Amino acid sequence: MDEGFILSNKYRRAIFNELASGETNINRIAKKHRIVKTIVQRTLDEFIKNDLVEYSQGRYTFTKEGEKLSQSIGK
Repeated sequence: MDEGFILSNKYRRAIFNELASGETNINRIAKKHRIVKTIVQRTLDEFIKNDLVEYSQGRYTFTKEGEKLSQSIGK
């Protein structure tokens, strides 16, 4: 996965940056960026499918691949 996947979509970019800053609450992400909650959920599902994020114990966290991508984007 390359950084173009994240940077090419404003929703992916916003949600990815929120995860990189430590935010794990879907409702807060949606409210802060004025994004419909279902779009946030679909985007997170897409991140999970692409092995960038995992969902465990009620939290979304980066996988090793997600961490590497976060470092290369500069967040």
